[in-house]
Amino acid sequence: MKNNLFDENYFKKGLKDLYTTVVNLDESKSEEEARLTAANKFYELFSNANLIIKGSEYLPYQSSSIFIYNHLNNNPDYLIGSDFQITLDSHFISSFILNKYYKKPGTRIVRCSLENEKNHKLYYDRFGYIRVFSKNFIPKNFDKDKIRKFNLNFFQNALNELENNNGIIISPEGISQETENSPGPFKSGAFKLATMAKKEPFIVPIVLVNFDKVISKNVLKCEILKPFKMSDFGICDANDSKIEEFLIQLNKKFKKKINSLRNFDLDFQQEIRALKIKIFSKKNKNDLLVLYGSSTLRLWKSFDKDFKNHNTLNLGFGGSSLDSMIDNFHNLFKTISPKTIVLYCGGNDLALGFSPKEIFNKLVELIKMINQRYKSIKIINIQLKPSIERVSKLTDIIFLNSMITEHFKKYDNLIQLNCFEEIIQNGMINKSFFLRDGLHLNRKGYELIINKLNKLLSNDN
Repeated sequence: MKNNLFDENYFKKGLKDLYTTVVNLDESKSEEEARLTAANKFYELFSNANLIIKGSEYLPYQSSSIFIYNHLNNNPDYLIGSDFQITLDSHFISSFILNKYYKKPGTRIVRCSLENEKNHKLYYDRFGYIRVFSKNFIPKNFDKDKIRKFNLNFFQNALNELENNNGIIISPEGISQETENSPGPFKSGAFKLATMAKKEPFIVPIVLVNFDKVISKNVLKCEILKPFKMSDFGICDANDSKIEEFLIQLNKKFKKKINSLRNFDLDFQQEIRALKIKIFSKKNKNDLLVLYGSSTLRLWKSFDKDFKNHNTLNLGFGGSSLDSMIDNFHNLFKTISPKTIVLYCGGNDLALGFSPKEIFNKLVELIKMINQRYKSIKIINIQLKPSIERVSKLTDIIFLNSMITEHFKKYDNLIQLNCFEEIIQNGMINKSFFLRDGLHLNRKGYELIINKLNKLLSNDN
């Protein structure tokens, strides 16, 4: 997802409005209602920022997971009053990930306010989050034993939240950094917590970049990594000595991912380079069954196995638009000889604001390029699926699908693979076909496509 926010004054005013709304909430409003209010207002404000979000397909189905992230500094431009800043990174995770996909903003771990931090206390007290003392924010002359005992309450409080199906949002560092120096050393608390739960939770790593920068001048980036459980590493006890080395290796992985994400952009060059290596490594480049399109195809990990009787090649790349497919077509297809090309495209173009007619024209342009190169090769276009993530675009999806279907009827080599109606049941999108993000297909979804594609391919025999 990528949008634009250029008006700094609008953003600063929005942050102040968020603060004012929260601290002035009626006392009858519950802590959960306060969390929802903040999450919804932040989402509305931040939806116009320049954002890239990757990896939503990795989100686990269960909300009772531990979401860890690299904590970034607050930019000094975003002061509220003289002493308070709303933390953009943790608010983003609560709003754009937990509340969006789980309908619950989750429970964050927030440092205790110092005596002179009135705004900090007024704001965070409203949410009922789990409080801990942070190293750089210890009250003067405060007893260290009291601090240690107080912080130990974190474990039981967090376990209670997990049992109540609330996600835990926590930075393992305990302090914030600039993007360039992130992350700091990881502490063990979040990981020990995972070993203590009755039902072992997933730990979901979230990598963040540029949330410490001026919003209007930077692209803010987020990548959700594959979840794991501590037992995956043979760690099932909070006192396991292997935790220390595990944290060192995980920290290195975070740093590597942060550096990679800093250099990532929507020009797709990293993905195209990887696809060119895949093509180069392919021994038999003739009579191929090729997938070409966006992440619905890229994430089809079992494609080779599902069509083992065919010479397969998956050239899907996540986030691709029709413009990027057109721009990279000759570069990717110049050394291969497909028998059939299977397309999935248009969904990202709708998300970028293009009209169904504009997308249709781009698809026709791509098909013309394919036909010019391969002389009426069979082209199968997978119908745009309805998705929970893009429910607001359903009317456009239906219109675009109908235009493509009518166009394909005019040509013997063009085939539309229909899947829309199977995913809509009684006028509602059937969630059982999707991953937690409501956008990408799960195994059931792919089986629907596999069965239909097999029937279309069998007509060749």
